[in-house]
Amino acid sequence: MMEDIKKFREVEKQKKWREEVQEIPPYIDKFDRLNKRIHPESQELRLTDIKKLSPNTKLYRFVSNNPNNPLAVFRAGQYIGLNVNINGVRTVRPYSIVSSPNQAAYYELGIKRKEGGFVSHYLLDYAKLGDIFQATEPMGQFHYNSLFHGKDLVFIAGGCGITPFMSMIRYFTELDNDINIEVLYGCLNELDILFREELDDLSTRREKFDIKYVLSEAHSEWGGLCGFITKDIIEHNIKSFKEKFYYICGSKDMYEFILKELERLLIPRHHIIFEAFGVPDDVSKIMGWPQSLNSSNLFQITIEYIDEGQNKETIFEANSTEPLLNSIERQKDLPISIKSGCRSGICALCRTKLLSGEVFVPPDVTIREVDNQFGYIHPCVSYPISDLHLDLKMI
Repeated sequence: MMEDIKKFREVEKQKKWREEVQEIPPYIDKFDRLNKRIHPESQELRLTDIKKLSPNTKLYRFVSNNPNNPLAVFRAGQYIGLNVNINGVRTVRPYSIVSSPNQAAYYELGIKRKEGGFVSHYLLDYAKLGDIFQATEPMGQFHYNSLFHGKDLVFIAGGCGITPFMSMIRYFTELDNDINIEVLYGCLNELDILFREELDDLSTRREKFDIKYVLSEAHSEWGGLCGFITKDIIEHNIKSFKEKFYYICGSKDMYEFILKELERLLIPRHHIIFEAFGVPDDVSKIMGWPQSLNSSNLFQITIEYIDEGQNKETIFEANSTEPLLNSIERQKDLPISIKSGCRSGICALCRTKLLSGEVFVPPDVTIREVDNQFGYIHPCVSYPISDLHLDLKMI
């Protein structure tokens, strides 16, 4: 009987304990939520404003199309990959964010019409208020690093290359910090200067900011610097030029020219930061290109993929002088698409398994060693120089 009483007391004790214990709330992974906030798989943007900046450049403002999904945060100088669908062709182009990281309500992108361009023509001619676009998270390594880059910076921009610098300039101005910024901005003529009113105003108001315009096709009444941004222009217009960190953003030709000028000034290579420049305009002129190939050479591309759980295959022809990704994106009947962002071989979103064949990659493009080791290519910077067999079943 005593044993039964002990058991009864133990049951009552456990019952009372359960009544007193609060219900444990479900586990919420706050880190995962933060990670998705910073690195969303994709963003849905709505175009809310378009402003003309120059005869061939417009400023586009985008907000999140979903109030419950705020825009991903970014560092001044980064870009987003903007997805477009042009007559059934799905493709992506990277555009630098012009607005400051402190402006959380919208992204602003400066987009210039590119001669022979596909996406820029579409955006400048047909994009309208209310249009919806998918975009990548902010990406890119072209941003200020306070640990390594010091407090004396020189921004060298060419044309629309001023866009990532505008984000940096606005951000540093808002912080009101002690960073010194000197800008050399190269353009064809005065009409091509973007954000001039804002830049000139900052130059007069802010002691730690200075800008000089360099025009290569200036009119006779222009009283500023003329020609290209040469060693002499840098030497005579940048104070203590050997002690600065240099950021360069413009065309690939401009970067190669400026790099040689900085080398003549004995500027250390680790003091030079540059934005990715995309693919060359004419790959056949790049060192290492097979001289037996030209734009008339077509190669057969075979792609394996999975659609509705079934293994499938498609075959088409691709031009040897065009990036492989461009040719794949034009296959309107292909039900899957390759992710991409930078179009420069850096972000690795488009990495694809090459089963057989050979591609040409410009020598200044750095592909991750692990991708080379296991047979992956980056189609955005790969040119077919033989028939290819690709595996997209992992997408």
